Amino acid sequence: MRADETVEECVDRLLRAFRTYDRAVDVVSAFEMVFTESNSEVPSTVDHFERFPSIPVGSGTRTPDFTTVFEDGTGLVGEVARIARVEESVDGLCDQILAYDQLQQLSGSGGLVDVNQIDVVLLVPLDIGPAAAIQILERRLLNPDHPYKPASPPCIVQFGFDEGRYLFQRIQHSLNGLPRDNARPDGLGRWFGENGDFRAKPERFAHIKAARAFVNDGIEELYLAVHLWAKTFATQAGSTSDERPVVLTVNPEQAANDLRQTHGRVRADDIRRALALLEHAKLAEPDGTGSWRVGWEELHGKESDLARLLAERICTPPRSGPLARVRRREAAARVADTTDNRPRLF
Repeated sequence: MRADETVEECVDRLLRAFRTYDRAVDVVSAFEMVFTESNSEVPSTVDHFERFPSIPVGSGTRTPDFTTVFEDGTGLVGEVARIARVEESVDGLCDQILAYDQLQQLSGSGGLVDVNQIDVVLLVPLDIGPAAAIQILERRLLNPDHPYKPASPPCIVQFGFDEGRYLFQRIQHSLNGLPRDNARPDGLGRWFGENGDFRAKPERFAHIKAARAFVNDGIEELYLAVHLWAKTFATQAGSTSDERPVVLTVNPEQAANDLRQTHGRVRADDIRRALALLEHAKLAEPDGTGSWRVGWEELHGKESDLARLLAERICTPPRSGPLARVRRREAAARVADTTDNRPRLF
């Protein structure tokens, strides 16, 4: 917990970051569904959808949230915007859009492939959608002195969750772009032009999210801690012992490698940051060798929401945790063993 915040502020901060990242995973999963599994003709026009693009450009690398290469040699870049209502944040986002607009290659099924046209779709939360459109389209695109001049304006789409489904709505602004479908029989441009929005229930892409639980940015610590506790560690503990708590040894490099095999881009530093949160919650501790000991057990509390339970433990750590109980259990076992092996007179 930060020195300048209350416990409630600490919990709110952690949960806000968790929800922002979780929402980004949902958004990318929804678009993966649209481009690869939807009931429209769109999937038949797609050559490759890439959830973890890494595109070398000069001495750097571009890592949008997703890219799509179409059979006709054109491409689409999607970016879930992390934007604050300050000029510097908007300028940084415009720099990103401009860099994506100038790409000449995207990730294809066999590596990088040339594309002859790029459309950028910018996805922004509903509460900042109109403000983002005004700042990007009017104050920068129309400003002759501002360097932001993409070949094609981005399509700014606001998204929100309501009544059990996500709403993706193209902002109605005269300068807002539309993805160019060209001769393709169906596409986002035509759909947004005719309908203005589309909706997706989480059940529709839940299997995609389960298989690829992360997005291209560095993984948010609490989100990863929840994933590790609820899935990775729970599976390992279940195959180890029925006794609780179960002590697990976690090597960050190995854990990251294991998660990469199924869920996409995960770094050892992501694992270390998540374990550091669990250490604050008295659920893990470094063992001095670069690995960590985790005392895994089912967590119970007033809330059934694991993210909130962990956030509350992180912000108000208990005096001790499951590893302390394990040490007491082990000490008691040693005493009992010593007692049983004492010489007997009779």
